[in-house]
Amino acid sequence: MGFLHLFWGFLFLIDIRINGFDVLPDVIGYVLFFLGFVKLENRFRSQHFHKAKNMSVGMIVLSMMSLVLSWTSPQAWAFYFLFITMLTILKLYIVFHLCYGISDLAGRRGLHEFQNKAIQRWRWFIAVAAAVFIMMLIAPLAPMLVMIMSIVLLIASLVIYVLMMLLTREAEHVLHR
Repeated sequence: MGFLHLFWGFLFLIDIRINGFDVLPDVIGYVLFFLGFVKLENRFRSQHFHKAKNMSVGMIVLSMMSLVLSWTSPQAWAFYFLFITMLTILKLYIVFHLCYGISDLAGRRGLHEFQNKAIQRWRWFIAVAAAVFIMMLIAPLAPMLVMIMSIVLLIASLVIYVLMMLLTREAEHVLHR
């Protein structure tokens, strides 16, 4: 139905790097998001899925650029930081519309528990993103604290991505009826 494309898209958004090489490139994740949102928009005529689909196109282009920028010199760190911040904000936009699109569909079908679950996942996703952003801001001021926080936030990020994958998988089954 489209949610499974989003499931696999979230897998590719998990940032796994080996020697600076992104093993699961985000661009593939955003292509899967685009394909999933096209199917969902066609089936449900949801404005949330329409907006997420449109932003996915932009994220495909920007994530291709990030593959090149990730190999730039250390002197360009300020530009890279701003670029990554912009990517994060746009990713939040997509996840917001995904969660609220699922919530709307669940609400229309009287699935209030699932409706609340979708909104709760959005809240957790943005909370982890905000914590990562704050950590990046304080990194130069408290490097030892950031090392500890990095481990905690790495685990939290992995957990929230898995929870988003589970939400999309559940949406595929619950909303397919």
